[in-house]
Amino acid sequence: MRYLLLLLLLLPISLLPQATPDPQTATIRGFVNDSTNGEPVIYANVIVKGTKIGASTNTSGYYIITAVPPGKQTIIFSMIGYQPLEVEVVLPDNKITQIDVKLVPTSYTTQTLTIFGEKSVEENATDIGLEKITAQEIKNLPKGVEADILRTLQYSSGVSTTGDVTARYFVRGSDNEQNVVLLNGATIYNPFHALGIFSVVDPEIASALEFYKGGFSAQYGGRLSSVLDIITKDGNKNRFTTTLNGSLLAAKASIEGPIPGGSFMLTGRKSYMTETLNKFMNNKTSPFDFYDYSLKVNYSNPEILENSKFVFHLFGSQDDLKNNNPTKEDYSLRNNVVGLNWYQVWAAPIFSEMTFSFSTFDAAITPNFSTAKERKNKVTDFSSKWNFTYIFDTRDELGVGLQTTIFNSNLNQQNLRGTRTEIESGGVSMNIFFKYKFMRFENFGLDIGGRLNMTTISKNRGGFIEPRISSTYKLTDWLTLKAAFGKYSQEITTLVDENDLLSIFEPWIVVPDYLATQEAYHYIFGVKLTPVNNIVLELEGYYKDIRNLTDFNDMKFTANDPDLIQLNGESYGFEADLLWQSDMLYLKAGYSLGWAYKFRDGVRFAPRYDTRHSLSTIFGFTPGGGWNFYVTWNFSTGKPYTPLGGYIDRFSIDDFWKQWLVLGNYNPKALYGAVNSERFPVYHRMDIGVSKTLVIYFMTCTLDFSIINVYDRRNIFYFDDKTGERVDMLPFLPSVSLKVQI
Repeated sequence: MRYLLLLLLLLPISLLPQATPDPQTATIRGFVNDSTNGEPVIYANVIVKGTKIGASTNTSGYYIITAVPPGKQTIIFSMIGYQPLEVEVVLPDNKITQIDVKLVPTSYTTQTLTIFGEKSVEENATDIGLEKITAQEIKNLPKGVEADILRTLQYSSGVSTTGDVTARYFVRGSDNEQNVVLLNGATIYNPFHALGIFSVVDPEIASALEFYKGGFSAQYGGRLSSVLDIITKDGNKNRFTTTLNGSLLAAKASIEGPIPGGSFMLTGRKSYMTETLNKFMNNKTSPFDFYDYSLKVNYSNPEILENSKFVFHLFGSQDDLKNNNPTKEDYSLRNNVVGLNWYQVWAAPIFSEMTFSFSTFDAAITPNFSTAKERKNKVTDFSSKWNFTYIFDTRDELGVGLQTTIFNSNLNQQNLRGTRTEIESGGVSMNIFFKYKFMRFENFGLDIGGRLNMTTISKNRGGFIEPRISSTYKLTDWLTLKAAFGKYSQEITTLVDENDLLSIFEPWIVVPDYLATQEAYHYIFGVKLTPVNNIVLELEGYYKDIRNLTDFNDMKFTANDPDLIQLNGESYGFEADLLWQSDMLYLKAGYSLGWAYKFRDGVRFAPRYDTRHSLSTIFGFTPGGGWNFYVTWNFSTGKPYTPLGGYIDRFSIDDFWKQWLVLGNYNPKALYGAVNSERFPVYHRMDIGVSKTLVIYFMTCTLDFSIINVYDRRNIFYFDDKTGERVDMLPFLPSVSLKVQI
């Protein structure tokens, strides 16, 4: 199958005439920024008027366009939410002309959205499976109790969860641990607050999200399923601003402003309403507390180094679950990230990005006087990434890079007999990636690349290549074909029980040397239809062949039996995404049809996140005057679960402090049936919300009111394994938040 797909990807090349670059051409490049705060305008369209020559800005606001006819030209800059800008310029032959512009945002009272040149720029783009989400789109999405980045992904087709009380997401039939979350290029190993209910990254700091659902290019590696790259704001370069925000769950504040040669942004968030958390956790006495903070400082000085920017960023988060009861265990989770980025535009048409990051994750279970055993997990990750992109006069792109990671994991725990075990593993991973984008053809794009894993974290692996290829072919003005293939590997994994829907402790370990490297092969084919300017319909089919997944050995009987085994899996399905925009209306709908399976000892079973049908819709209405209305509706068929087969009595001392008498104290222990052999009923939920933005003297205020589960649908979450009682997801839940910017 993979060879047939490769043939389909390469066949269009033979049908196209070879492009011969005109020696008399010009190149333009530059940066696009917001006129009010100096922030980069990400994904802005830059086109040469009267032609189909153009490009989009990257996450630094940088663009470059080669093979532009010399002489007098008009360059058009446009982006949704900004006033289009036309710049007339005379371009000399065989030279690079720098054009830096600032776009003026449309007032929030403006009713019209301008979509200009978007189709021309994307004609031969090869980023298959990529969804780009800007800061403005994040603001316009439903907030619920607390605006959340990871919950934003749940409105994308192919993304499923195990319930609406968790932000953990599963992409195209793969486990949550197979997704990587990057913050300015640094890995966050636990991106969730409060049992996975919310993201640790405050959406107020996000400038854009790049979400790859599959088929991602060679510059990304280390995970089997998906990539979420979060780019944070630089901070206001024009003036100091302070933002205060309060909801039923947490309070947060930020301050940003200019510094000599750059800007900064400092944010902090702290939870204070455990009553609201209890609604999510179905627990009346949950003493959960969390906080997070971030700092970003960027600096550039053309007198020292022209066209460069240096970024220093800090991030931290902490979660504590303290039961204040000696018979119950306590939990603690902590992330810390330190990073340095250097972005450079060189004299030649070369753009480079260098990233150095240090990321840690600490998790601990303190048993107190409960029957739980002490467990600790510590992860350290020091990474460096050197990426270079060269743009040819033919508009082709060559990308190369070197990525190095020094990874270490320590798992310290006690078993039921009190024996302490310490598992420490780690090593150095060094990868070289390359990719070449054929962009010279008007209606055809091809991205060929690969990753060479020279050394790996495990000492017994290395020296293997992961090929990547993606292609697009435009048949008509409104119909584009696309396909992708890639091999992906993952050396680290978490240890999670298949029956745990809300697991707190998920330790990271390196896959032991006696097991093979986890692998996945992605096959993707789809079409994109743009019948009119404001309607986009994308259809995609996929197949994933997943091999060597690490799992617990449930059949271990002797000390010589391995603790971990490996199994295989597969997932396949079909997705449809519809986007429609008008002056005041917005509609986004995503439908998924999918199958996910794992194979153990010749038995095929569906994992807990397998979802046959799912549909998510967002409808927005912006009449002007600072008003914004939205309605969302989600539907999915039932998830699999393992039924209870019965109970046996088990001796316990969990209630010793209450009863004082241990003799005869037995609690029932659940016995389970065949794994995930039953399914819950269908799930559906509607949320509504309205927000109003207004200026009061020197303050900009935004009041947001929303209702979760408008018609109070009782969606089942799980059956309690101690009592057998049904536990439901979120009930009817109104929420209000206030944001004040000074």
